[in-house]
Amino acid sequence: MFKQYKKQLICCLAVLLASIWAVWMLISQKLTLHQRFALGLVRPDVISVSMPLPGSMSETDAQNTFEKLTAGFEKQYPGFGIDLKIYTDASAMPEDSDMYLNGEDALPESADLSEICQEIDMQNYLTDFSAIKQGIPLSFSIPVLYYDMADMNLFQQLAGKDSIELKNLPETAFRDSVDDAFFQEFLNHPEYPVLDNSARICQAEQNPASSGRIHMIPVTINGGYRKIYHNFCEVSAQSDKNKQNIAMLWIEYLLSEEAQTILFAEHYGELPLHESAFDTAVSQHREFRRLEILKSQPETEDISDE
Repeated sequence: MFKQYKKQLICCLAVLLASIWAVWMLISQKLTLHQRFALGLVRPDVISVSMPLPGSMSETDAQNTFEKLTAGFEKQYPGFGIDLKIYTDASAMPEDSDMYLNGEDALPESADLSEICQEIDMQNYLTDFSAIKQGIPLSFSIPVLYYDMADMNLFQQLAGKDSIELKNLPETAFRDSVDDAFFQEFLNHPEYPVLDNSARICQAEQNPASSGRIHMIPVTINGGYRKIYHNFCEVSAQSDKNKQNIAMLWIEYLLSEEAQTILFAEHYGELPLHESAFDTAVSQHREFRRLEILKSQPETEDISDE
């Protein structure tokens, strides 16, 4: 009789424990990322992150910048670490990293990052992340027309304008896809204006022959501004869930005002998506000041990278 009672008790306990476990798993799946972190469900670990060397930075500058960022993240999340490797040859990046920043090709299996979009305060950003699931951009640029201020005819045509409509570009403007070599040639011999993205202004300012001579004017499309997104973050679906959670915490940090300011206000080129960091960037760089209008003007939405 006692043995039978003992067996029944063990069975009841087993069912009870299984039920508690099932309920806990169901609840934990409903928790937000930061709720899971607060409850200790995200375990301390180190994730591997790979990225190509940014075109606007030297190796030393990139290393110092991202060391500052990883230190900021690890201070905010003690016990969690980022093993970041920067590659001068993007094709040499390993295929088994937990996360990729501005990778050359999209991952064949990317983790769903929509949870990040549910947690960040959209009012702080100059774009709507809600439609994004597998790639989160950190920065953007817009189409602009680069022109030589010494061209008096073009100078008079554009004087006093905040922008120019795409269909009204000068007939001589070069509109086809522009690479680094072509743009450099334009800076050395700016005979014709060039349509490109606003991030290239750093090239113009760093070139002694063109600094102060080459200006840019924003280009609108049907009255709106098209944002070109850069520095996409992707997380490997092959990594375990804990590392995916840490990668999402890292991406959230990279979207913070602190990180966005370090990345895109302290460095000239692409624009930060965080509104406060954007304000800092446009106030620090003279050529960007006319871009303040982006905060109040309509946008031609296009989540893409160039």
